[in-house]
Amino acid sequence: MSDDLLAVAADLQRRGEPFALATVVRCERPTSAKPGAKALIRDDGTVSGWVGGACAEPTVVREAMNALRDGRPRFSGWWARAVGARRGPRGSSTTR
Repeated sequence: MSDDLLAVAADLQRRGEPFALATVVRCERPTSAKPGAKALIRDDGTVSGWVGGACAEPTVVREAMNALRDGRPRFSGWWARAVGARRGPRGSSTTR
């Protein structure tokens, strides 16, 4: 995690403000994300950091907001929409 993002997380934790941390654990081409990329999502939907572009970020924010609401962690996967590609619920992700 970058020092800046770590400082934001520490500050939010000190103030008792809820947040979620999203981390890229694996990726395949084509993607601009890299393993280890992280974003911190506040309970108002504000994002600090980066876990991917316009395709990934809205889904990451949605899953983070759901996790903040129910207190359960998420592990989500996205697959390309190609012939034979694996697709999860809602057409683009699988949440466990």
